[in-house]
Amino acid sequence: MIIVCGLKGRHSSPGGSVFPAVQNLLLAARALGLGASIFQLALSPAVIEELGVPDEYQAYCSIPVGYPLDRAGPVRRRPVRQVAFKDRWGESWDFAEGQPEQGLQDEYSAGGAE
Repeated sequence: MIIVCGLKGRHSSPGGSVFPAVQNLLLAARALGLGASIFQLALSPAVIEELGVPDEYQAYCSIPVGYPLDRAGPVRRRPVRQVAFKDRWGESWDFAEGQPEQGLQDEYSAGGAE
């Protein structure tokens, strides 16, 4: 279990520099075959006190990490044209329309273009 903390009042947007690091941690865990996800229910004041987190720190989230019982397999994502729009929701964006239906996973995955 990883508890992600940061100094209170350190940034204008609390967690603004913390959550990009959390995303990188989640991606690294997956690359290593580990399962991990953001979890906030364990951040009660009692848990924070039990862990001895100093008062000048804020706990943003906890991340349980472990080996999954099943194999996750490849990540499946919808095509860019279904999730990226120009100016307004649902309006076509030339860049998104030009992306391959299966995304770029073949180009950037192991065994892809060298």
